[in-house]
Amino acid sequence: MGAIKNKGRQLHEIERVPYEDAFLIGDLLTTRITLLSGEPKAGKTLLAAGMGTALINGEREFLGQPVLQKIDHIVFGLTDDGAPEELKERMHGAVPDDSVTIFPVEDSGDSTYWPGIRDDLIDMKPGLFVLDNILGALAPGEDISSPVTAQRIMRSLKPISEAGIPTLLVTHTPKGSAEGMTVASSPIGGRAIAAGARAVIALRNSGKHGRRIQTAINRATEDLDLKVTVRPASKSSEVPIWERAHAKPQCEPSIRATTPWQRLLAEQILMEQPEETSMAGLAHRYADAVGKGDSTIRAELRKLLVHTGEKWAAAQ
Repeated sequence: MGAIKNKGRQLHEIERVPYEDAFLIGDLLTTRITLLSGEPKAGKTLLAAGMGTALINGEREFLGQPVLQKIDHIVFGLTDDGAPEELKERMHGAVPDDSVTIFPVEDSGDSTYWPGIRDDLIDMKPGLFVLDNILGALAPGEDISSPVTAQRIMRSLKPISEAGIPTLLVTHTPKGSAEGMTVASSPIGGRAIAAGARAVIALRNSGKHGRRIQTAINRATEDLDLKVTVRPASKSSEVPIWERAHAKPQCEPSIRATTPWQRLLAEQILMEQPEETSMAGLAHRYADAVGKGDSTIRAELRKLLVHTGEKWAAAQ
């Protein structure tokens, strides 16, 4: 008997999984294997802690995405020195003390190591298992850039997901302009790592553009591209508060306007979208605010704005 006759199933024999059961957090965190990648210090552990807190507390949404399932327990497998203490500061007081279990991941290369973790997790039945991070979970002498290593890691972790335990894997993106860096599926280890996950979350953080979450997820209603911020809950608490960033108005007048008052007024109009639909109406409304005559305002705004019939927009 071959693999097809032993394990093959017809379509009607496969159990249907509704969308609400395929995600813990809609379009963001799945109930199978989700991969969270990002550069060092991008905030990956903060994001894992934020999602975990939302799930344990049964919040309605996280970053605008619906929290579809409430969970009672998360198990974190941590590899970095000092990581348990840091995670405590990021979740202590935000969730019940007994809702989070932490253990050190130290793979010696023993073939029974990951099956033993799977068996422990099956006994504990957590709502989520988080491995933070893949690089620290390698056995001695393994190189994540090797496809063999990447495939071995994913084969070791897949049985945990197959046992019905949602799994979040945290990893790094490569340094420099390596292949895939411009898309969400750019974890270090490349395609062999990304292909083993149902979902890939890329967390990016640049001084110029801020933090951004991008996703590539099977069964998602849409791939996300969210500009986000994170801050401590208070001066005395390191619990992360994640929020969607409000986009600043992007408009052509900021480029074409020749004086500051023109640019600022045009941007204000695009943001406020006043009910006036004519240049004369705009000039009368904003004359006092900018200290200019109606005729001057009308002449300048004609170069910068147009009314589309529905709203004010930047002139082309």
